[in-house]
Amino acid sequence: MSTLTTTREKDYSQWYNDLVLKGGLADYSAVRGCMVIKPYGYGLWENMRDVLDRMFKETGHQNAYFPLFVPKSLFEAEEKNAEGFAKECAVVTHYRLKT
Repeated sequence: MSTLTTTREKDYSQWYNDLVLKGGLADYSAVRGCMVIKPYGYGLWENMRDVLDRMFKETGHQNAYFPLFVPKSLFEAEEKNAEGFAKECAVVTHYRLKT
């Protein structure tokens, strides 16, 4: 692994990004704001998920899965609550590819 030039204390965000990229845990994808999680990164995620899953179940909690996509009408109904992160949302529109 390459040496990290930015320290955690100096710029945590840059240090974290350098760690993930230089450590081979993930890489940027062709889609802005998205990353490809590589095998070592995915292995770490699986370990964290398993530990958290056991902790949740030990305390009587249950897992739930929510859809990735939210209809625009529901998002607009919560407009004032969504104001802070609206710029981070991607809007997906339907487009049929020509074959």
